[in-house]
Amino acid sequence: MEPRQGMTTTVLTDDLVVEILSRLPLKSFCRFKCVSKSWLAFSSDLHYRQKLPRTPVGLLYQKREHDTGIHLAGLTSSDRDIDSTLSFVQCYEHPLELKDCSNGLLLCYHGDTYYKEIFDAIVCNPATKEWMALPDTEPGLAVSFSVLRLCFDPLWSQHFYVFKFESSSSPNGGYDTEVKVFFSEDSTWSSCLWETSDAFTGAWLFVNGVLYVEHLWRHYLLALDAPDTCTQQLNHRTIQLPGFPYGVDQMFYCFDGRLWQSSGVLCYAQQELDGCMIRIWSLEESDRWVVKHRLNMNNVFGRDIMLHTNNEGLWYFDYEILAFDLERELVFLADTIADNKIISYSISTGKGSQILNIPRFVDLYRSLLYVPYYGKFPASVLQGAQDKC
Repeated sequence: MEPRQGMTTTVLTDDLVVEILSRLPLKSFCRFKCVSKSWLAFSSDLHYRQKLPRTPVGLLYQKREHDTGIHLAGLTSSDRDIDSTLSFVQCYEHPLELKDCSNGLLLCYHGDTYYKEIFDAIVCNPATKEWMALPDTEPGLAVSFSVLRLCFDPLWSQHFYVFKFESSSSPNGGYDTEVKVFFSEDSTWSSCLWETSDAFTGAWLFVNGVLYVEHLWRHYLLALDAPDTCTQQLNHRTIQLPGFPYGVDQMFYCFDGRLWQSSGVLCYAQQELDGCMIRIWSLEESDRWVVKHRLNMNNVFGRDIMLHTNNEGLWYFDYEILAFDLERELVFLADTIADNKIISYSISTGKGSQILNIPRFVDLYRSLLYVPYYGKFPASVLQGAQDKC
């Protein structure tokens, strides 16, 4: 600190400057780096850029067909070295099935493993071309089906988690579910940390160390805190979702709500009842949702009616909300009436532009907004991948 005209100035180290910049919204950081050469240099430095606000480069998607290759619909001209085909995963002869994406890391299955007790699953990073195979869990319930949730947030921890929901048939005709957790820090699975009879197999998102999982047909979320390796049980709570409820006992049968996060805050988007408007909320407190945007969809699709019925007489929306990015003010939509047109909608201008077209009768199996991550896997995890091969 040097005195100058009665004032003091402090010279911050690069590490401290990056730590401060990492807490800015993406939009603010993009503005600031345009007027500071040193801050611009941080965004291209391999050591620092993993901590800075990151820009989505595209939409990962996979089709429901025999050729289950993973594709990336690019939004920008940068990051062309992203290997979305996962050709660097050498141990498997058949295509991998994309299941989840969490802050740059992908979770994939080898083949149809939904009903298997032990998953043949991998976690990989297309940006750095690193991967690992998840070790098997110890046999537990007589499992009817299992679901994995990948949880990674580099601003919260450099390690990732995988939550495994193992369900078995219960005497009352429903399912009992046990939850186990994989820790990348020491490459081990926990024993059962939590049990439930609820169907928490809907949409999910990991934000600030909390996994949010949507109930399959009831309109609320389960929040599970990420544990440490010494934890004996999971801290959990439920949160009511905003908007209108849906369910299997209603003629209105829509599952088009989407979870995302903005600057570390959980957000939720859902169509209004007629489908002509979309509302986006943010979770400002533990259970208080606040409307951030209300978006008109009529001009985007060029029609006033946004609902249709299927062969069973159930009502569906004409389009799906695939993802949204409030920091870049973008919403990604799929028009399902004719061809599956993927549209990027600008919140600021109210206009949409087509970025991809999937031929009719070829369904999108999975579509996930992809933000690259350039950090490294832990050494112990990479050794496990090499041992697998």
